[in-house]
Amino acid sequence: MGVKAISFDLDGTLVDYSFIDSIWFDKIPRLYSVQHHVSFEEAKKIVVDEYDKVGEDKLEWYDLKYWLRRFKLDYDAGRLLAENKGKVKVYRDTRETLMKFYGKYILAVTSNSPIEFIEVELKQAKLKDFFQHVFSSTSHFHQVKKTPECYVKVCHVMGVRPIELVHVGDNRRFDYEVPSSIGIKAIYLDRKQTSQGDTVVHNLKQLGEVLRRVDC
Repeated sequence: MGVKAISFDLDGTLVDYSFIDSIWFDKIPRLYSVQHHVSFEEAKKIVVDEYDKVGEDKLEWYDLKYWLRRFKLDYDAGRLLAENKGKVKVYRDTRETLMKFYGKYILAVTSNSPIEFIEVELKQAKLKDFFQHVFSSTSHFHQVKKTPECYVKVCHVMGVRPIELVHVGDNRRFDYEVPSSIGIKAIYLDRKQTSQGDTVVHNLKQLGEVLRRVDC
């Protein structure tokens, strides 16, 4: 059965981490610093310690509005995202790759970022029109990570079988091992070039060659 659809992770795959890092590790600490009259360095330590207390296995960890309330910051989440949209940086190989596959396959974004982050990034990067589907594991499926159940739901919504879907992403566990476990043809994007393999690429330009091998 041939490949009908390609799903891409977002952060670390199509865009870098500048935008999300600026929100969590710069803008929120700066707001905290002003609101609570402490230095930026002290504010950042307090904020990061609180992130760690909640932990990545809780949905709240990904919820910007939750953190604004928790830190008693009188600031609108949408405004905060909009003000920092200039931090969105697209990898140089992203647009060329999407143009190559657009119209040939159903294209989707599958990310664990909240949908409000994804929407800002795709719009600012001018990538939104490439995708027929956009999935957030936290916002749409209420899962903190991309679980097998998330990928099953992605396939269902896209109208494809797992074997007809390719997923590409930079997290070995959640973009490669997990989707592979349910039969999705996963490709691991290792931009640091520390891994090798038939289903490993070091940039998106190499995706076409690997796709030809798995699309059979």
